[in-house]
Amino acid sequence: MRRTLPVGLVLLLLTSLIPVDHHDVLAEASVHPTIAGDPGVSDVPTWRIGDRWIYSGTFDPSILVTDTGVDATVGEIQGDTTAEVTGITTQNVDNMSVLAYTLRTSANFDKSGVSLEGFTGNVYIQFTQTEYLRVSDLAPIRSELDMYIRFVPSGISFLEQILGDITITTTYSPVNENYDFPLRMDERWTTTTTSYSQWSGQSDYITPFPPPETDTNSTTWVVTDVGKPRNMIGQSIDYGGCNESYEMTSFNSDGVSEGFRWYCPEVRNYAWLNTNDDIGLTIDFKLKRYDPVGASGVEPYTNPGTRADCLSVTPERSITALNTPMQVWVNASSSCFSNVAGLQLELHHEAEGFVTSLTTAANGSAWAVLDIGDAVDSSATLLDYASHGLVAKAGNRVGAATVTLDQYLVGLDVFADEGAVVMHRERCIGDVCTVTQLNAISGFNVLPGDYLDIEVAIKNRGITTSVVTDARLTLPDGTVSTDQLPALATYQTHKMFALWEVPENTSIGAVELLWEADVSRLNGADADLQNNIGRIELFVGRLPTPVAPEPTGMTQDTILINASGSFDEDGGDVSCEFWVPFDDGTRTWDYERIVAPSCMLNYTWIDDGIYPVEITVEDEERDESVMILNVTVENRAPKIEVRSQRTEAKVEYPITLYAYANDSDSEKVWPGVVDIYWPGANCKEGYYTRVCTTTSTTEGWKTFTAVGTDDDRATATATFDVKFTNIQPHSINVQMIGDEGPVAMDAQDTWHVDEDQAVLIKGQAQDSVDDIDDLTHTWWPDDAQPSLVRVFDGRTSEFEMVWLEAGLHKMRLEVTDSEGASSGVEERWVSVQNVPPTIEPIPPVLPVAEGQTVSVSGTSSDTPSDVETLLRCWDIDPSMDSDDKGSADDDCDVIGDNLTVAWNRSGTHKLVYHVTDNDGATTSEVLEVLVLNTPPIVRTKAISCVAYETCVLDASDTLDALTDIKDLTVAWDTDITVDSNEDGVPDNDADLIGKTVSYTFTRDGLQSVKVMAWDEDPERPGTKVLTFAVLPADRTPLENLGASLVGEEANPVVQLSLLVIMLLLVGLFSRRRRRSAPTADVWDEVSTSLDGDLFAQREESIQRKRPEGPPPDYLFQAALQQAPTSVHAGPPLPATGLPEGWTTEQWEHYGQQWLDSQSP
Repeated sequence: MRRTLPVGLVLLLLTSLIPVDHHDVLAEASVHPTIAGDPGVSDVPTWRIGDRWIYSGTFDPSILVTDTGVDATVGEIQGDTTAEVTGITTQNVDNMSVLAYTLRTSANFDKSGVSLEGFTGNVYIQFTQTEYLRVSDLAPIRSELDMYIRFVPSGISFLEQILGDITITTTYSPVNENYDFPLRMDERWTTTTTSYSQWSGQSDYITPFPPPETDTNSTTWVVTDVGKPRNMIGQSIDYGGCNESYEMTSFNSDGVSEGFRWYCPEVRNYAWLNTNDDIGLTIDFKLKRYDPVGASGVEPYTNPGTRADCLSVTPERSITALNTPMQVWVNASSSCFSNVAGLQLELHHEAEGFVTSLTTAANGSAWAVLDIGDAVDSSATLLDYASHGLVAKAGNRVGAATVTLDQYLVGLDVFADEGAVVMHRERCIGDVCTVTQLNAISGFNVLPGDYLDIEVAIKNRGITTSVVTDARLTLPDGTVSTDQLPALATYQTHKMFALWEVPENTSIGAVELLWEADVSRLNGADADLQNNIGRIELFVGRLPTPVAPEPTGMTQDTILINASGSFDEDGGDVSCEFWVPFDDGTRTWDYERIVAPSCMLNYTWIDDGIYPVEITVEDEERDESVMILNVTVENRAPKIEVRSQRTEAKVEYPITLYAYANDSDSEKVWPGVVDIYWPGANCKEGYYTRVCTTTSTTEGWKTFTAVGTDDDRATATATFDVKFTNIQPHSINVQMIGDEGPVAMDAQDTWHVDEDQAVLIKGQAQDSVDDIDDLTHTWWPDDAQPSLVRVFDGRTSEFEMVWLEAGLHKMRLEVTDSEGASSGVEERWVSVQNVPPTIEPIPPVLPVAEGQTVSVSGTSSDTPSDVETLLRCWDIDPSMDSDDKGSADDDCDVIGDNLTVAWNRSGTHKLVYHVTDNDGATTSEVLEVLVLNTPPIVRTKAISCVAYETCVLDASDTLDALTDIKDLTVAWDTDITVDSNEDGVPDNDADLIGKTVSYTFTRDGLQSVKVMAWDEDPERPGTKVLTFAVLPADRTPLENLGASLVGEEANPVVQLSLLVIMLLLVGLFSRRRRRSAPTADVWDEVSTSLDGDLFAQREESIQRKRPEGPPPDYLFQAALQQAPTSVHAGPPLPATGLPEGWTTEQWEHYGQQWLDSQSP
């Protein structure tokens, strides 16, 4: 089937793409006269090399392709075809040497949207044809057709397929005279020719090539109309000219019209070629452009211009008797030859094998005498004996003229032409009316009720013109009509028309139609009066009667459709044509037309159904009756068989079954479509499957059934028995369930649980249905406890399990059935994780003083299996690794939960309570205790001091904590009224440092000294103010005077008095010096000595009283913090508040002095 479409395309091209091919399959011709002129008589045209015709072509092979059964869609193909004369050669045909034109025709066609074998794409056709046409009458001698056809699927051009690269050579014998020149209205001729075709080239789709083929055809041509080319619906050609053309209608040997072509003398070729044959091939070629060589005034699309023949051939007579001599002139045209004189010519009478050489005279003319002979041609006609072309040739230029031979050549012969009778029969059956042309070839067969459009012809076969006379037409019912018969020239025709309806009561038999020319006998020179009367018989018959019983059969059976009982009431034999529907495999119907002269048909359907077969019964008169015969085709059930490689399998083990099925009447290719399903088999592949992998859940024999359903829902079954044997328990499933549901395994398929965690262990196994409830589960829950075994019966088992020891434990399970078959030991791993001990939070402890004891307790717990072995410890100094184990905070300084401890140093101290179980897991809790510092208590010894004498100040009895006493710092402010460190606070000066110091007071009287002592907490010093009396110094008056002038005891009044005295003395000495110079030097020395000693002593006193450094601020902050905030120390504040820049602490110590300084 896949090769048919390309062959159809090739045949399409062979029969349609050749512009001048004589194998025309033509549509029924129009008999309506045109509105343009009659071209009269036209002789054979003369072509020149380079003449070109362009035709617009349309092809539609849809019906043809559909009839071939190919899965393809072609549609209408359009394109232009160019035909061009490329040479003039000599060819041999029928033992004759003839001059022939070489006509080259080319076209490139492409068609999109073509569907081929499921693909849609474009078809590209490169077409070239070389034809050899006889110059004398344009009859084809030989043709060479080259075609290159390729198909390109849309979007996948790389899948381009070459359908064919083909050359087809065809020769004709005798040549097929498509034209019988000279042409005139109503001329008729019949040509019979045999064609021989041979294929060459290559094609992947046309294999093998058709063998050489010989085909003989007989065609009758009739010039049925003249004027502008047009069809019955008013369509015309694209070319603007050709208003005087001939319509030539062809009829096959059965008298059936095959179609038409229009010949246009002015373009020297046909103007329209149309076909629509019964095999479904539609062709339409219309002239679009004509380009004649050497013509002037040419308009390619409308006007051929004018062109003289290069060689004009003029015979002495155009009609002549047989075997008579005839003078023939040849004239050369100066439009084609530069010098017409002395031109060498050849004159050919090819039918007689005559060739002669001529030389033109000065005027370009030459002549010869030849015997016309008596050769017949291949275009037989009743009007003449033969017609032959005479051809002249000079170089590549030719000329031709036709001579008609008449064996009965007379002066005048008017006759009724019985062979030219044409009737158009309209026959209505029901509401459907058809018009059929009847002629002498088909016969005139009618039925009662037929409506006839009758056309008869009267012609003149003589060589002289007849005179005007009359003619008479008599219908079969006796109706007579008379018409004027005009003067008829040689071979001219006159037609008479009449309408007649065959009466319904007309009996079976022949009726006669008569017509007579020259009823009045006015043409006395008529050579044959006997042929003036024309007579034809119309056979009035009856429709044939179809008779056929309705057959019934099975698919794939040969079913006889017997319509041989059909008969014709008017006698004679009948034949049948069957229009058979069938399923084409696509679930749609296609049809096949089969001609059966015996009216019997054996046919096979591949699919069931009721098929309406249309039977057309035709009698000898070609009358037809149609009946619809319903053929019942019953479905054939599919065939099915089940096979397997085994007949025994274990329970629940898969076994694969194979169903082999075919449906001999499926719409699909072998083995057809059969759906297989397995009731109750539960196939792994699905419900509908030809391969079934299944099993059984019970032991013993099991029968599997496969059911096959074809595309018509017919079913067939097949069975297969399998024995299933016992299997061991399998598919062991072990599950651990905790408080929150199933416990998941990790990536290593291990469960993780805690010590002493209770979990539920579940086990389950699969087995056949008959063993599943009698299974025995044997558990070894812990490999660390080999004696621990638990046994359960049934399809499942479960128990509670607790592991007391941390580590990796193995759990095993074995399941056995009642027959002792074991599943094998299934192992699972459990990782038991130690649970660290826990410690309850330790309550915080209030701050304690240095040396004060504190008691604390820790509370811890663990899993029941670990609680008895817990080690509880206190690390009282986390900063020191007392056990040398690498960590400072895990020392077991005190064992147990309770601890009593004291610290001699202030600060924050840590205690670590830690608990360790038997797996080494440790938990700890840290407690911080704040130890407050105890300030020193200053204790001094009795003081006895005298001014200007060394005085011992002793605070060595000061008290403090034992760890602090050795590190005490004691500072002495020797004068709490003097701010020696200039920090604004007079009583915090560290004038002396040490527990026991020595100091010399330079003043007597009450003296206040402050003692300050601090340990590691300098912010909380111990202080004490000592007030004691300094006894006066034991000095001379002069020492007292010196002390009043310089030093710490200097008195400004005394100093001023001394200065006045000194000035007076200076003045006195100055006056005396003027008298005596040496006196001044003595006083200078005294003054210098006095001043130097006084100031030196004062500076030394100041240095002794200056402290080594100021006491820190924090010495006084603690005392301020401890002082009651509600008690205001120091003198009352002034109304304006603290003096600018003063602090409260400074005011407390020195406020009174500031108030005293402000008093006037």
